Amino acid sequence: MAPSCRRTGPVCPAHRGRGFHRLLLPGGVPGRLARADHPDPGVRHCVALAFPAHLAGHPDVLAALLRLADDPAPLARTNALHALTRCPTDTPALRDVLAARLTDPRFDARLEASAALALRGDERGTPVLDEIRRGIKNRSSRGAGRLEDLHYRLRARTPGV
Repeated sequence: MAPSCRRTGPVCPAHRGRGFHRLLLPGGVPGRLARADHPDPGVRHCVALAFPAHLAGHPDVLAALLRLADDPAPLARTNALHALTRCPTDTPALRDVLAARLTDPRFDARLEASAALALRGDERGTPVLDEIRRGIKNRSSRGAGRLEDLHYRLRARTPGV
């Protein structure tokens, strides 16, 4: 298989867009899975973005997202964690990966990990969500929109609310 990206450093936004387009071309899930461990962080970021719609029917996708959730590239890691918030699967191994990201240096990764745990009813994410809520001053504050989305998703999963 020919590599989808010839660069070894971070990918510029225009190049990343072309790489993402290639991920959506024929080859489907197997082609994306083959790129999940690509040496270019921009390609791994695109792979994490390309998976959410395919989670339910492909257990290999979940395994790839669990690996990407521990990726050294912050965007790949954050997007993998975001995809895991939409994943219907709930296993102890998945929860452990999410819990490990609660202390991530990247704000968005901590928010996604705590959101995914909260949506699974796991209390380990609650202190991080509370900390993020305390830091929000108005609707323009970082994380405000994502927390609002999470609030409605949690209400929709709670019977009688």
